[in-house]
Amino acid sequence: MSRLHKIDHELSVPWDRDNPGLGELKLYARELRRPDCPEHAPALLFLQGGPGSPAPRTFDGWITAALKHHRVILLDQRGTGRSTRLDRFADPALCDAKHLMLLQAPHIVADAEDLRRHLGVDRWDVLGQSFGGFCTLAYLSRHPQAIRYAYLTGGLPSMLGADEVYRATYASLRRRHDRFYEDNPWARRRLIELCDHLDNHDERLPTGERLSSRRLRTIGIELGRGAGFDTLAGLLEEPFHRVRGEKRLRGDTLAAIGSRVSFEPNPLYAVIHESIYGGLGGQAATDWSAHRLRAKCGFDEADPTYLTGEHIYPWLFDEDPALIGFKEAAEQLAAWDQWEPAYDAAGLAQADARVAAVVYRDDIFVPRELSLATAELLPDVRVIETAEYQHDGLRVDGAALFERLYKSVR
Repeated sequence: MSRLHKIDHELSVPWDRDNPGLGELKLYARELRRPDCPEHAPALLFLQGGPGSPAPRTFDGWITAALKHHRVILLDQRGTGRSTRLDRFADPALCDAKHLMLLQAPHIVADAEDLRRHLGVDRWDVLGQSFGGFCTLAYLSRHPQAIRYAYLTGGLPSMLGADEVYRATYASLRRRHDRFYEDNPWARRRLIELCDHLDNHDERLPTGERLSSRRLRTIGIELGRGAGFDTLAGLLEEPFHRVRGEKRLRGDTLAAIGSRVSFEPNPLYAVIHESIYGGLGGQAATDWSAHRLRAKCGFDEADPTYLTGEHIYPWLFDEDPALIGFKEAAEQLAAWDQWEPAYDAAGLAQADARVAAVVYRDDIFVPRELSLATAELLPDVRVIETAEYQHDGLRVDGAALFERLYKSVR
């Protein structure tokens, strides 16, 4: 892969196309081509999952497979990577609610259209992973003429509001929990021990802040990954030092937990996560949906045996240094009730692009039943259901999945 042609593309786009006074951001994309690939070969745009994640910086897996047929365009979505990244060290004037609410799928789609025209592409293919799939469906709603083939992996979104989405994700997560404890029955006792220890001792993460038991329990996101059961079991199997009768967490344990509970690499995931469901299903404001529904869905905050997954809670903005500066804006986003729905069912019904979608049967991020309901709205879709992977299937076995998608629409 070292001989790939890599071309950088940069352009300025408006933060808000309806309000030019907000200024512009820098949009960045990297184009990849094999040396034997024609300059005007079919283009494939990749939209990363998240929200708030940049495009890949390593070029293997599905990219290797895609480059047999395409030149690949890797877009850093606005606010990520080299597209005016937003984090706690960025310009505070860009980290307010006014700008953060402009990181939604409709604005990402408008950026993609500007990039397509900049590249001189008449029609391209689009691959969307997870939230990138959500963006792809928004793209099909608004500019169906721009897309020839659309590929989705774990990215067929629900048309329902945030509350219905989180009821489904909590139910999926509970089923994964039960299977994890069947495989590792000792883990319940260890989690009880860990949470009791954290409630009564001052344990510090490598970043300096105290680790709370409720923040520890957000490591349940591992349950939605292919190697997640083994990863969690390894993390929990021997977390303590015992020195002269005193029990303390080991340094490697604290480092491993810290890398999983900190949003430093991707603060936008937490800040705008619930807002991607804003305005859908007749629910105007998300109003901290995952937090409101947690206990009702069987995940009592006081119960140490149930870890949580992708769910975002308001108290995270008090405990994580990466998020503290975003607290006020996050509260404003949770209360905002004027969201533009990301998708238009009528527009999807008119889309003439061929769509292929991998739906994972055991997905705790994008539940199967919600994805299949959305597939019914698409006039030309091939659904590939599989229990072979978790939500990270594209990362785990990307070349094989891409080839299945590619062949299914031809």
